[in-house]
Amino acid sequence: MEFCAEDKWMKDLLRRINLLKEIPRTGWLFAGVGLAEAEDVAQHSFEVAAIVMLLAEEMGDRAIDRGRAVEMALVHDMPECLVADFPYPGLKYLQRESKRKMEEGAARDLFAGRERLVDLWREFSEGKSAEARLVHAADYISILLQALRYAEAGNLSDGMLELWRQVLKDLEPHRREFPEVDHLVGSLQRDFSRLCSRRSSSGSRRSRG
Repeated sequence: MEFCAEDKWMKDLLRRINLLKEIPRTGWLFAGVGLAEAEDVAQHSFEVAAIVMLLAEEMGDRAIDRGRAVEMALVHDMPECLVADFPYPGLKYLQRESKRKMEEGAARDLFAGRERLVDLWREFSEGKSAEARLVHAADYISILLQALRYAEAGNLSDGMLELWRQVLKDLEPHRREFPEVDHLVGSLQRDFSRLCSRRSSSGSRRSRG
């Protein structure tokens, strides 16, 4: 079978995005998670897509293009195979517009003239459509889910608590827009609060002993 340029484009893209399995989500390192336990970008992207799919399912007939939203979730972090992951706590030292421009340049290089894929990434980045805002909400929810997993394993470091608070703050507009997001985040908050209460109770008993 003859190997064509289209095959080479797809192969090269898949080889690049395969690297996402090796790129850690560096924000977890600042929250006291060891490198070996840190979630990678590919794991995160899959979870975001799954969250979008399930939230859209709960939304029923509301005006959301489910397929486009799931595609956007899959694409949203693909440029990180060229520029790596920028840690969430570090965003206060970098203007979001500067980060967006860097990642848009990477998206253009990565998708090599496939404008539909570039447009999907840009739509997510701009956050103007309902689909893009839903993906942003899912992106934050994925952080909460992973933080809860680390907390259940005993990591309730100051960095983890600060990350949790910041993500909840960033989720506020999405909770107001999407009741399904609000319900899910509220349930995760209750789980996290119970873990924090247990740690406080345990610490009090040790100090009295």
